[in-house]
Amino acid sequence: MIKLCVPGRFEMELLDHLEPLQEETGRIHEVYGSIPRSILGSARPTRRLIEHAGNPTFDDVKRFTDRAHAAGIQVNYTLNALVLDHTEYTRRGHDQILHYVSEVADAGVDIVTITVPYLIELVRKEFPELPVSVSVINEVDSTHSLRMFEEFDIERVFLAEECNRDFELLELLTKAATAELGLLLNNGCLRSCPLRIYHFAMASQASQNGRPEDSYVDYPLLKCSAKRVRNPVEILRSPWIRPEDLTFYQKKFGIELFKIVGRQLPLQSILTMVSSYARMKHEGNFLDLLSTPVAADFSRHPTTATAAAERGPERFQPPSFYLDNAKLGKLTGALHARGGCGGLRDCEECRLCDEMLSDVLTMGSESERTIHADALEGLIDEIADGSVTAGKVTVPGWG
Repeated sequence: MIKLCVPGRFEMELLDHLEPLQEETGRIHEVYGSIPRSILGSARPTRRLIEHAGNPTFDDVKRFTDRAHAAGIQVNYTLNALVLDHTEYTRRGHDQILHYVSEVADAGVDIVTITVPYLIELVRKEFPELPVSVSVINEVDSTHSLRMFEEFDIERVFLAEECNRDFELLELLTKAATAELGLLLNNGCLRSCPLRIYHFAMASQASQNGRPEDSYVDYPLLKCSAKRVRNPVEILRSPWIRPEDLTFYQKKFGIELFKIVGRQLPLQSILTMVSSYARMKHEGNFLDLLSTPVAADFSRHPTTATAAAERGPERFQPPSFYLDNAKLGKLTGALHARGGCGGLRDCEECRLCDEMLSDVLTMGSESERTIHADALEGLIDEIADGSVTAGKVTVPGWG
């Protein structure tokens, strides 16, 4: 049975929509999320989490969990910050973490997602009744790393996104695993993105107690957006999975657990994603299902709006992209037929995505894309030389 892990912020309105979808499909396994700011933080900045759903408390988590359980849906609490700033090794920090995890457990959640190995060890020791899911941020992509995490007596592991199209590796991992394995579905990040770990570290710090909300500029998103706009084939190279292809992974590898990412997005965007994956069918623009935009609107992005306004905001508004989901099946079908694209395959030598790009992707003119990419790269240069620094920016309704 296909099981979906759905992003949320503990808003009851989400359950209003999930309950009938669960009755229809039976595929909504759990909702995951965290309160926006805490001693531990999570892998999403506070500002993005409160933007669309306010500032929930543990009372809200408890009420949400009770109602979710009544609908046959579990709740997964994310303790998935990448860095804890050494807080965990101080007496005061250790006690605060224990208190925080106690509040999580008291809310009645079914499982927690953790990145930091020390924190896994602490939770297994102090809260043995609380199952642990290893975060995709840990980049588990080998039998060695999988077995090491399994030694912590964890419940499941979400594999590194690069595993999605490496079928030989997936076969090895599924045969070796004793824990349940899961895959991410809809992250639009670059394949093998070198900025990924840095980006998660930034996001983690931006949701921890005592951190100012305006202390960083989203350099990684600027950088990868410029690269995708300049070279749109990167959109196809990203290791996403179409809704129609879930059964391929279930039948070939026995993987049934899949995570939809995007808890920082507006509720309607989350519901579009969940509905398509739960029904395993999507009509229209596949990019509507990705949690990372091809190119964000940096004229309104909270960390760049002021700089963009000073430099001509129209240049920072992204050109249009339309990725036809029906036609996209031709690409994924070819990938399945050839046995995927393992980690040793060089995209520049393969060129399969390049060959199919014009068949599946409609985009703005080359001049529009060049203007936008030039604007982003110019802003990156100014960030690097210190001309643009972080500062308080408020952009109501940015999404």
